[in-house]
Amino acid sequence: MASGKLSPRQKMINMMYLVLIALLALNISNEILKAFHLMEVSFVKANQSLTDKNKGIMAAFDAAMEKKDAAGERARPWAEKAKKVQDISSKFCKDIDLYKAEIEKAAGGRKEMEPGQTGLPEMSKGDDMEGHKNYLGTDETTKGKGDALRVIIDKARTDMIAVLKGVKNDKVTMDGFEKTTAFKVEDFKDENGSKKTWERDVLGHSPVAGVMAMLTKVQNDCKALETDILTKLAENIDAATIKFDKQMAVVISESTNVMSGSSFKAQVALAAYNSTAAQRILVNGSPIPVKDGLGEINIPASGVGSHKIEAKIESIDPVTGETVLISAPIVEWTSFQPSATISADAMNVLYIGLDNPMSISVPGVAPANTNPVGNGINLKKLSDGKYIATVSAGSKEGTISVTAKMPDGTSKKMGEMKYRIRQVPKPEAMLGQLGSGSYPKAQVTAAAAFVYANLANFVFDGVKFTVTKYSVIFVPRRGNMEETSVAGNSAAAIKNFANKAKAGDIILIDRIRATGPGGERPLNPITITIQ
Repeated sequence: MASGKLSPRQKMINMMYLVLIALLALNISNEILKAFHLMEVSFVKANQSLTDKNKGIMAAFDAAMEKKDAAGERARPWAEKAKKVQDISSKFCKDIDLYKAEIEKAAGGRKEMEPGQTGLPEMSKGDDMEGHKNYLGTDETTKGKGDALRVIIDKARTDMIAVLKGVKNDKVTMDGFEKTTAFKVEDFKDENGSKKTWERDVLGHSPVAGVMAMLTKVQNDCKALETDILTKLAENIDAATIKFDKQMAVVISESTNVMSGSSFKAQVALAAYNSTAAQRILVNGSPIPVKDGLGEINIPASGVGSHKIEAKIESIDPVTGETVLISAPIVEWTSFQPSATISADAMNVLYIGLDNPMSISVPGVAPANTNPVGNGINLKKLSDGKYIATVSAGSKEGTISVTAKMPDGTSKKMGEMKYRIRQVPKPEAMLGQLGSGSYPKAQVTAAAAFVYANLANFVFDGVKFTVTKYSVIFVPRRGNMEETSVAGNSAAAIKNFANKAKAGDIILIDRIRATGPGGERPLNPITITIQ
């Protein structure tokens, strides 16, 4: 290999180059071609996972911009940057798709799908070495589209990272992304010191099955960078709100709707540079009690109607030092006759297979006189006002309606609420704490105790899925591919493969199934490359 200090990525490329040269001297086996195809399929699935994740981040940007307030305005420029990053990534992936389509055509296309077969078929001539070589121009004397491929990779990465200009500590952030991203191509030198290029010597000396896997990986690297940049942009929405340059008065009410017979209650506070509490607060022109900088409002409600609160807080102008009155936006509250209040403790979604906690009450009505009924929802009472709701598959929404027993003995419908019925989100397969990626052998063997189904950031604590079976495929750089099916979640078979693995070998954990709320689920595969 080349002397001098090399990055891990450069060492990997050097090793891959030597492996590919060795393959040229061999009759490439079906096992090797199958391994390349499995790699391509794995990257396709990983690409879809990243695409879905990026759609979720963009949906959060859209939701933030919809707010008709200062928060919405803060979100807008970052959302526009996020859209630009996504456009660059989308165009790049489409460009690579064109390359793949042309190379696929030059190599004779893919095999026909057998009856009942799904997914991505293998290349019909996976060991072909000439079609893509002529197309890419991976010959020192022949120019082709390989040189342009390198250009569009470098341009897409540079353009995406450039969007980060303006984020907090942008120069350091951009340099960090440029240094750590895998979305790049790097040249290297062989043992004789001769320069070797990615587009000519790696792609050019690979069978077409390997080329398709490599190009799909490039798309995966692009989408991973897109995810990282979108996440960084989202973090910057509120990064500038630590410093304040204005003062404002706010009225914080317990509710803007008050039932006749109860009281409207709220607090008035001053938002300022230094959190100095207000000493004098006026509501509708009259002073109110102030405690710890918070004004306490207590207005008895009667009848049915709309009422206004105009609050002003005495403060000091930070520029002039003069005493000023800061006005809060006018707040309207309504007194009303009794109605039902129904709320899910987690959110307005009920999950299949879970005990969903519910709080159901009617203001002014004793819990013993409250009768909730579910339509498509089963309710079990735990205590006064507390219930467990369970739902089953087959319906997209259900309704809870509440009636109350009146003092005269009659029953009156107080209200109802619709809830969406959803499956528990799909968990992510993990080998210990490891997901798909490249790891040192020692880290893989240390982690290989169990295959887990990880359900991160779910609103319910304690919800678990258990892996019931999976297959593990060992793809060495040299030698034959091996496959083992495992019942349960023990990772002993994975550890056995990891113990004998060498740098560049691949362990694919596929066909993973896990059981949990709502029944059995298929999980995403895990692809591990030994460093």
